[in-house]
Amino acid sequence: MFKFLWVAISLLLAVSGLKAQEVRKISFREAVKIASESNIQLKRERNQLVSLEAEKLQSKMAFLPSASLNMRTARQDGQQFQLVEDGFEIKNVQSTRLSGGLNASLNLFDGFSRVHNRKVIEHNYAAQVKGVERTKQEIIFQTAQQYLQILLDQELLKINERAIENQEQLLQQIEGFVKEGIRAKADLFTQQAELRRFELAAIESENQLEIDKATFAQILQLDPFEKFEVIAVENISSIQFNKNDGLASLFEIAVANRSDLQQMELRLSSSRRNIASSKSSYYPSLSAFYEYGTQYSTLNSLSFQEQFFELYPSNTIGLNLSIPLFNNYTNKTRVEVAKVQLSNSALDLEDIKRNIFLEIQNAYLNYEASLKRIEVTKAGLHASQEAYEVQNQRYQMGASSLIELSQANQILVQAESDYAQARFTLAFQKLIVEYNIGTLKLDDIN
Repeated sequence: MFKFLWVAISLLLAVSGLKAQEVRKISFREAVKIASESNIQLKRERNQLVSLEAEKLQSKMAFLPSASLNMRTARQDGQQFQLVEDGFEIKNVQSTRLSGGLNASLNLFDGFSRVHNRKVIEHNYAAQVKGVERTKQEIIFQTAQQYLQILLDQELLKINERAIENQEQLLQQIEGFVKEGIRAKADLFTQQAELRRFELAAIESENQLEIDKATFAQILQLDPFEKFEVIAVENISSIQFNKNDGLASLFEIAVANRSDLQQMELRLSSSRRNIASSKSSYYPSLSAFYEYGTQYSTLNSLSFQEQFFELYPSNTIGLNLSIPLFNNYTNKTRVEVAKVQLSNSALDLEDIKRNIFLEIQNAYLNYEASLKRIEVTKAGLHASQEAYEVQNQRYQMGASSLIELSQANQILVQAESDYAQARFTLAFQKLIVEYNIGTLKLDDIN
């Protein structure tokens, strides 16, 4: 019985261990979705959007009348007027009073303050929408950048692992040559050292891969102990950018698409409206009001029905005009502060335009350089492959030394790494250009 129990427990632990060791496969779209759902900055900006949505609704409701219903009850002791048949008399009595009323008011004119305030809030809301859009693009960009970095690390690790396999095969050949007396024993030691050098490079590549995966997990807010792999992006080297788009054309595209630039433009419009809203306090304000009131008192011998609904009800309707004369420079200060905000908004807009042009210029030049790097590294890889084959054949025939073969192999491995880095750098630069002109989308990585 105990033996069966131990077997069952062992099987259960084994199954649990297998489940714990399952590696999660993450696609690029899934990565962006996870990052978008977990990004703190995006959550904050969406919360701000909800707040502005409420302010936007309130600015619309400000054009409607306001109304309030009030009720008041009190108990009073002491000298009081009491209604009697032939008039009033003063008595030291205790009474209970109940009063109620309805108040309503409608703002007829306030110097167009409500109109301007509504526009200010609408501009602020639209600006926040653009801010959310830009943050989403930043998430796509950051996720894509780290995603591609992991793919590059994996590619470099594979190159080093293939190099190790080649070095192990060469080591076996040299061991055979040494036994047959064809090669000196020094070649064997040299090759062993060369193999260890490639093993060290593979260890460093694997370590860099794990570091970049940890950074990726942090961006996605994944469990730090969860094992995962990213799914390779297809046709990464085929991503091309329209060469006919020069800097001026790219800047025009950015002006039309950069959400953060549009956000600044909307904030500038909001600042202009804010000045108009501040100036509205210089104008008179006019409002209409209506008041209905009634009361009941125990000092009156009439019933509650007669007092509250027949004797005391009163209706008041009127207009309220307020003309500002002097308010300690409060209005003037508000206008001056609004003008300063407008000036700062204009400076911010000019600054972001300059920064955008600089970002596009750097990204475009780097992209052009990455295109040339692809051509150069591809040609270099082809040449190094040919050189290695020649040196390997010469070494097999005893026409060259191990040092020459090792040098050719090192050049080949470096050429493979350079070409891999060039391909991924091209993808990086393409993403940077798309990000800087504001057109980065999920479809840019298939």
